[in-house]
Amino acid sequence: MNKIATFEIGARCLFNLRNERFFLLVEDEVEVPSQGVELDPVNVYKIDEQIFNAIKNEGDVQVCVPVNALPVVPPGFELERKCIFTANNIHWAVFELENGTQELILLTITAALFNSLKNFGVRECEPQRLI
Repeated sequence: MNKIATFEIGARCLFNLRNERFFLLVEDEVEVPSQGVELDPVNVYKIDEQIFNAIKNEGDVQVCVPVNALPVVPPGFELERKCIFTANNIHWAVFELENGTQELILLTITAALFNSLKNFGVRECEPQRLI
């Protein structure tokens, strides 16, 4: 019996950059069992303040607050680097902490580390317009 392909929204969060720029980060989970394909990239969407507030007020999507150090990973959890992105000359590495719950973590990084990760082939999730 062949399983069908699935597409789901995984971890997601809103990000407010200094009340100037607003983003929605979304993990797209795609699985095609018959082909052995499993993808789960994070995409970063530029949104306006009105959309940011509307999504935030719904209460289902957390607001990401950038951190300067990664949290301690509890036993049984996995921390996976998803991508890197930049806006207003500020750079972040996006991680997902998962074990039943899915949480995106924005780690503030230096420009040098951003460029090094990019040169080593880490996926850059360039912000794109949602609408």
